[in-house]
Amino acid sequence: MFVTDCSVAEHLIVPAGGMRHRIDDAARIETEDEQGNWRSACNLYMNGRAIFNFSLQTVPRTIDQLLEKAGLGLDEIDYFIPHQANKFMLDRLRMRLKIPADKFFCDMEFTGNTISSTIPVAFELARQRQLIRKADRVALVGFGVGLSWAATLVEIV
Repeated sequence: MFVTDCSVAEHLIVPAGGMRHRIDDAARIETEDEQGNWRSACNLYMNGRAIFNFSLQTVPRTIDQLLEKAGLGLDEIDYFIPHQANKFMLDRLRMRLKIPADKFFCDMEFTGNTISSTIPVAFELARQRQLIRKADRVALVGFGVGLSWAATLVEIV
């Protein structure tokens, strides 16, 4: 499953660089925003509070939909590997979903928030640490820019 809701994209976006707003001299001009940050339309903008709330609402619902589609319960998933956004958010998601810490990957020391690559990096770290094994069902969950979110189940063979 993969979903994008572009109606709220202004919360996490690089405004310039696409077809709607090409990069030109005006896009490169830096101005000060309401929080005192200097940025241009070529820089990433994130409304942290809106993204946090989006994640806390969307990720649990997405996992529920994924499990329903697969005909599985939460307890039938051996391991969860979410996008490694930040520890605070991941801790809140894990608690909201009632997933035990030993079934939920969170390692900001080695992965950090490297955007979409956090999931394959985290997956490989979990595999190397033998946190996931043959025949395990693993839920992979991504969320972020766009605002987009996705989830899938994989079985380790």
